[in-house]
Amino acid sequence: MDLPADGRTVNVQLLVRRFRCANPGCRRRVFAERFPQLVRPHARRAERLESLLTRIGVLLGGEAGARLAQDLHVPVSPDTILRLLYRMELAPATNLRVVGIDEWAWRKGVRYGTIVCDLETGRPVELLPEARADVLAQWLARHPTVEIVSRDRSRMYADGATLGAPQAVQVADRWHLLRNLGDVAERVLAGLSLPPIPVEEAEPAGTVPPPQPPKSRETRREAERRERQQRRQALYDEVHELYEKTKSIRAVAARLGIDRRTVRKYLDAPQCPHPKPRGRRPSILDPYRDYILARWAEGCHNAAELYREIVRQGYPGSRTIVKDFVATLRRRARGEPVVRHVRLGPKRLRRWFSCPPDELGARERRCLELVLEASPAARETYTLLQDFRGILTERKAETLRSWLERAGGSSLAPLRGFARSLEQDMDAVMNALTLPWSNGPVEGHINKLKLLKRQMYGRAGIELLRRRFLAMGR
Repeated sequence: MDLPADGRTVNVQLLVRRFRCANPGCRRRVFAERFPQLVRPHARRAERLESLLTRIGVLLGGEAGARLAQDLHVPVSPDTILRLLYRMELAPATNLRVVGIDEWAWRKGVRYGTIVCDLETGRPVELLPEARADVLAQWLARHPTVEIVSRDRSRMYADGATLGAPQAVQVADRWHLLRNLGDVAERVLAGLSLPPIPVEEAEPAGTVPPPQPPKSRETRREAERRERQQRRQALYDEVHELYEKTKSIRAVAARLGIDRRTVRKYLDAPQCPHPKPRGRRPSILDPYRDYILARWAEGCHNAAELYREIVRQGYPGSRTIVKDFVATLRRRARGEPVVRHVRLGPKRLRRWFSCPPDELGARERRCLELVLEASPAARETYTLLQDFRGILTERKAETLRSWLERAGGSSLAPLRGFARSLEQDMDAVMNALTLPWSNGPVEGHINKLKLLKRQMYGRAGIELLRRRFLAMGR
């Protein structure tokens, strides 16, 4: 079988000459004529057709590749395409000088492998089945020409690079340092008790409720809430007292009968954390709130009329929800903006704390300033994190030491821990500020690997996945 012609399958009938050897001492008595540029011995497909099918298999895999081949009038089975992939020769990587390594997930949180890329060419060179220091060290030992290793801040890869390539310079990836920065911000914010932030929904529309007079007596629910907070405060004090004596999170957790994550949360918090209230449930009226507020500001205060207008825009809910919302607007004082108090979680605040201020919108900057005014610990965290981000983006290696001293003297445990981890990996962090290499190309290839792995369904064995991935990147 050869390449199709004019939309038709082409079968070539090849006649070859056969020769007989007259030498009685020769083990081969019959010789057939060879055509190495056309077909391999005993093969049923031409070399150029096998090359096409192999490329289809690399890009699409077995099942999808067989369907495409059928449409191209080259009928083959999925197993045939997979056999061609296994037979494909992969040129070994040689003369590697700068490599980037990172982990990729077979199954997130359960099993991981290691990807190695040549940062000078931007191409993947190896896919290792496990994310272990000894596996990486063995691979690096087989490539003694490696001079620079770019990696994340994992201790496992640092040990593997040290064992397998002691002559190589290690570089901590700047993107992972920024990600660590966000993790620190989230840990600090999770331990802070931030008040609700007032959010103005529309300038001229709606109103804020008048201030409520102070209650003369405590309700039953408030008394129960106060007692729970007192018990929480007592536990917080006991955790800190026991940790000062034992210096062991495991020992404190065993002594008090609580989870180690709870102990770590209390140790990270500068004060006893308050319970996070439940957020407001989404409503089907939310997409139409701005329109109702705008119409309210124009003078339309009839709930039935507002209901009919938003129904024409696609509102699927009932009239009662609209009437209740309009009733809240009537109970407010006229001429004041509608203000909604929201509690911002640590995941949302993480982006505000770790990105440059000029990337935030005007509303986000106002909310961020309210958060910083409400908590001195939040302002301390924001100042230190923004300073560290400036050190990374502007490559100010000479100011890193002074920043570590400031962070090491912070009152917040996550910041002190982050500073200690940077000091333990100081050489790699300093190289990240002075050398141009990073794991950016590696992260891009990991995204391609995820897509390829999902395309292969249950056939994603390491050898087949490795062959397709490496052949696709070359």
